[in-house]
Amino acid sequence: MGIIQRQSIQASVITYSGALLGYLNFIVLYPIYLTPEQVGLTRLLIAVAVLFSQFALFGSSYTLQRFFPYFNDKQKKHYGILTLMYTIAGSGFVFYGILFYLFRSSIQSFYEERSSMFNIHYLFTYPIAFFLLVFELAFFYARSLLKTVVPTFIKEVLLRLLQTVVLFAYVLNWVDFHGFLILFTISYVVHFVVMLIYLAYLKQLFIAPIRVTGVMSLSKLNRYSLFVYLASIAAVYTSNIDVIMLGALAGLEQTAVYSVAFFIATLVIIPSRAMNQVSIPIIADAWKKNDIPKLHELYRKTSINQLLVGGYIYLILWLNIDWMVQLLPMSYASVKWVFLIIGFGRLLDMATGINGEIILYSKHIRFNLATNIILIIVSTATTLFLIPIYGVIGAAISIPIAYFTYNSIRMIFLRIVYSIQPFTLQTIKALVLFCTIAVAINFIPGADGNPLYPLLLTLPTTILYLFCVIQLKISEEIVGLWNRLILEIRSHK
Repeated sequence: MGIIQRQSIQASVITYSGALLGYLNFIVLYPIYLTPEQVGLTRLLIAVAVLFSQFALFGSSYTLQRFFPYFNDKQKKHYGILTLMYTIAGSGFVFYGILFYLFRSSIQSFYEERSSMFNIHYLFTYPIAFFLLVFELAFFYARSLLKTVVPTFIKEVLLRLLQTVVLFAYVLNWVDFHGFLILFTISYVVHFVVMLIYLAYLKQLFIAPIRVTGVMSLSKLNRYSLFVYLASIAAVYTSNIDVIMLGALAGLEQTAVYSVAFFIATLVIIPSRAMNQVSIPIIADAWKKNDIPKLHELYRKTSINQLLVGGYIYLILWLNIDWMVQLLPMSYASVKWVFLIIGFGRLLDMATGINGEIILYSKHIRFNLATNIILIIVSTATTLFLIPIYGVIGAAISIPIAYFTYNSIRMIFLRIVYSIQPFTLQTIKALVLFCTIAVAINFIPGADGNPLYPLLLTLPTTILYLFCVIQLKISEEIVGLWNRLILEIRSHK
């Protein structure tokens, strides 16, 4: 866990720095200077572009990371594996670009009644999708090289900083809203170019002839790519279908409300993303060696650490949600309850650890496909059923339902096939601690008074939470980090 601890902590710090910029953008600046419809439009454009790019990738990013240990030879330029993956992804973009254009009228008719502004700016999805696609391949390539810190900075900090500058260009009347969208799109171009510069700095940017057949047959790569493609789009589909459906069924204003709450809830899962990014190459290597005990250990440790850290962030955000919402215009009042539901769904997903990654990089890719099809069906059915009845709250409810179903099936599978599961006695301790503090927060006198009170309450809540985690020895990693910190402090006295 040494590599995972070090790089996941560094990546988490960078990601939270990006989250602060994101908070400044999407919680403070964007809702103030853009109308709810304009905010909703930017979120809808991104959601459609993300889905477009993931379809076009044909699973190439996951295939690159899954098999990179077999091609990892700098002298031989990794046998041109990066060139092959970009060729596949480029072909996918052309194919789906033509397909999306042919069905443009049908797509636009879906949004005509409630989100006609999307139809006017529909074509922006193409360049955004393209640069999301090429960036993701470069990002996964860097992860395969065990370089996560700088790529995470480019993805989480640089991109949002650029988008802050873009907003100020609009606020200062340097551009109109159409010009804002053009600059917003260019921000994705810039962050991809910076990633290429970083790879060139590492001397790992190879546009080399494709010679992968010298290591592995193309049929094996293609077979894996097909299954991982069909499987991996489910997670992206589930993360974006709510925004896409809301735009059509509830309008761009409700899409803006949901997107703000979704962004706040995303803060809960940042440690999970950082830890998973670093864990994936280790999982791939463990499968290569068929090291099931190592997978089991990693499964349990990521589960308890994600639950503890995610639970803490969820509690602190809930403690401070009222004053956060007060910064927003009145039309965003329902953000509080949407966050409560989405955040809970995210915490459920984190508590189950890396079950998805373990299955994704195993030989059971067909089962991974089956569970993702279930996820697509559940998320689509719940959003179609709940949004017309409950609006933005209905979209939020669909998240915990979908993730509970999805992760339960995967945990049962790993328990039956490999006798591994993520929960221990420490999990029960963590849940009791989380529930106790959550209940206490809601009964503390004066919490609904002075808006600064929740901020002042954050420090003692943090101290209490950390104290209990250490005294109960819930996490070996957190206790170990605390002990090393104490030793470091004492050594400097």
